[in-house]
Amino acid sequence: MRVVFALWPNPAHLYPLVPLAWAMQSAGHEVRVASHPILADSTKAVGLTPVAVGDPQLMPMGPGRPQPRSVKERLDRITAALDLSPADKDVWDVFYQFMLPSMWDFHPVGSTAADPHPVLDDLVEFTRAWQPDLVLWDPCFPAGAVAARAAGAAHARLLWGLDYFASTMDRFAERAARPGPGPEANPLVETMRPGAERHGLDVDDELLLGQWTVDPTPAGVRLPTSVRTVPVRWVPFAAQEALPHWLHRRPERPRVALSLGLSQRMYFKGGWDHVPGLLRMVADLDVEVVATLNADQLAGIPELPENVRALDYLPLTHLLPSCAALVHHGGMGTFASAAALRVPQLITDSDDDNGMITIEADGLEWSMATKHIESSVTARCVAQRGAGLVLDIKNLSVEAMQKQLVRVLDEPSFREGADSLYEDLLATPSPTEIVPVLEKLTRRHRA
Repeated sequence: MRVVFALWPNPAHLYPLVPLAWAMQSAGHEVRVASHPILADSTKAVGLTPVAVGDPQLMPMGPGRPQPRSVKERLDRITAALDLSPADKDVWDVFYQFMLPSMWDFHPVGSTAADPHPVLDDLVEFTRAWQPDLVLWDPCFPAGAVAARAAGAAHARLLWGLDYFASTMDRFAERAARPGPGPEANPLVETMRPGAERHGLDVDDELLLGQWTVDPTPAGVRLPTSVRTVPVRWVPFAAQEALPHWLHRRPERPRVALSLGLSQRMYFKGGWDHVPGLLRMVADLDVEVVATLNADQLAGIPELPENVRALDYLPLTHLLPSCAALVHHGGMGTFASAAALRVPQLITDSDDDNGMITIEADGLEWSMATKHIESSVTARCVAQRGAGLVLDIKNLSVEAMQKQLVRVLDEPSFREGADSLYEDLLATPSPTEIVPVLEKLTRRHRA
């Protein structure tokens, strides 16, 4: 088979698919990774063949891109009309504040079928020429669905996190079934329609949500949706670096990793006010701390505690095997990596909404995330499974957070909980094991 992975240009969207892409290649299939040119070097670095689509001068910004105030006002009206429960509103808030702006990088808000769509047009041209059998597409990059249908390929969504998209579509369907006026529009449909019509296609549920969905998120954190799903084990993968010499030896005292992820710091400069408190939390403990923090995250900190080693980047696959605990932001990749490597977790979270602080200037709204979009879900899973604790960065004192960390380090039950999460992953089919399933589904759905 010929297989295209079409994805939004962020390493956090690339790395989760690498084990599956290599499983497909190892089974004898031809694999290409289509995305904006900015991702080409990262794709080559993981041993996959990139296909660059779109204008390299038009850089994606995702949720960090300023939007006209009128866009937010319209989405606020849609939010009110949906009349969501608090739990459903959390999911919707993530969808419309984070996912939609990422899609708008390549499917511009307010565009028409007559407007240029450089990424989509290039991708359709490529798929029509190369004739793939299967396109696995990132939900933030729905050009993949349009290009697949235009070329007659089978197509499925490949998740990298929670399925905010299908959950949102389910909420719109539920609202449509209730009496009374509903939302004025469905923004997912509106986002995809111009590009689809540009290439002579209708927008339907299959184009919006794929013929099926490949879901690598661990079972304990998945959102309930109505879509057909092929689960696959999350296998940790990250950009590789030479192993530092100090990691060759066992640590002389418990090693604690502190990581606040890569994606958020790529698109938001702020939101790091809790970092000084985290560093004070570990300063007086008899532990060795390795903090993967960059200059923005360390801004305003004149001196690190003596027991803290700060690095801009170190793959968690290198670091975590030697760690007794991981303190992190709650992102899916970090959570799943810790689960796969059987490390107890402390996840930073708060009772803030899953949203952003907006800063108004020149008629536009700039945004800054208040917390990671997945932190409440992953923190709840870790706490319920006894694999760690929640660090409430808004309400807990430094002393209280320190006690939480000491508990995780000292009490064997947290290691047992981490082992339980690991066994959940082992019970999920590996990337190699789902290749025959994808082959069968492709034969069934290819035009």
